[in-house]
Amino acid sequence: MKKRILLVSMLVVLSAFVFANGAKEEPAESAEAAQSSFQVTEWEIPFLNCLTGPIASIGEYLEWGAERAAWEINQAGGINGVPVKVTGIDTAMSPETGTVEMAKLAKNALVVMGPVPEPVILAAVPIAVRAGLYSFTATTSYEYAAKFFPWAISWFSPTEEKLPPVVTAWAKKNPDMKNVVQFVENYGAWPGMAKAHEIGLEKAGVTVLNQVDVPSDAVTFGPLVVKALSQNPDGIVFAANAEKVAKLILELQSRGWTDNSKLLVFSSADDGALYTTGGENLNGVMIYNYVDPDLDSQRWKDFRTAFKADHDGMEPFSLSPNYYDAVYMIKRAIEETGITGDPAKLKEERIKIRDYCNNIQNFEGLMFNWSNKDGVPQDKPLFLFKIENGKKVLVEKVVPSNK
Repeated sequence: MKKRILLVSMLVVLSAFVFANGAKEEPAESAEAAQSSFQVTEWEIPFLNCLTGPIASIGEYLEWGAERAAWEINQAGGINGVPVKVTGIDTAMSPETGTVEMAKLAKNALVVMGPVPEPVILAAVPIAVRAGLYSFTATTSYEYAAKFFPWAISWFSPTEEKLPPVVTAWAKKNPDMKNVVQFVENYGAWPGMAKAHEIGLEKAGVTVLNQVDVPSDAVTFGPLVVKALSQNPDGIVFAANAEKVAKLILELQSRGWTDNSKLLVFSSADDGALYTTGGENLNGVMIYNYVDPDLDSQRWKDFRTAFKADHDGMEPFSLSPNYYDAVYMIKRAIEETGITGDPAKLKEERIKIRDYCNNIQNFEGLMFNWSNKDGVPQDKPLFLFKIENGKKVLVEKVVPSNK
């Protein structure tokens, strides 16, 4: 009996040797060769954006920036010789639509840009996290993106580190300004930004008065302005929708406000509606954002010229480079980590993009270079401007330190 068992065992070993070294192994080798020979024909980057509805104007220029980057990359030969395509997906600000669209992308997308805006982020990104899909949340505050680390990236450092210095700089330009009131619309990241403004004002020795809440459905602004002026402020900060900010400024001026240098507009209101509604009445108003229109680089000059040509001569708005840079960051991640786009490797290649971008070093953005640490950028500058004849004139560059 033992001899028969030994003989069977030897036959099993022998047949295994033949399978591993003989002709029977060829199909397995061919399957491996077929897998390794996968060739991606197009890098598709889906962008969950808001292309219709109340903030469609913002969604349009975010999409424009992403499309501009894709066009430049394709003109230069693509990503590893393969063209890239940005596919805009409209959420119309609907969390329900965002979740449906994200569930579709979770099945096979390599990476996703967006969502825009915050209500859609909160609803849809958890689906991406569960699927192991990395989200470029490039227009929201750190506090929203951080909820989903490491499967989301922040385009900004913590709000209470980033914004106070630029507000302090504005206050110091007006040393006689002692009491400031804020108009604040309760939307997305804006109340958090208003809180950061308060920190900056207090650091400058300015008293922060009771804020005036701006309803999202407000159509008349007289009562809001009366409420603000009743506190006798000598400075005002605006954290609200661009068109509402312009109408508040017009209403203030109709009631006797004359010193526009003591009006500060936050970055999210740097949108076309601010300038078309406010017109010449904005002359002298201060605004902060993340874009220096006078940057002396050919890449920026080309971007700026193209943007103005497509937007009735308007300068690029504050967030217009964000998804332009996101497309370039995805390009660099693909090229430097050897990503193939092979569906069979989707899980591991999603992780490669996540790990690379969360700690990318010396990334060459459109406006400036930066590095990330665990998904958070280090030392991105802000710019303080004065508005003159529809243009922004640089007053001061501010670099908050968050290293």
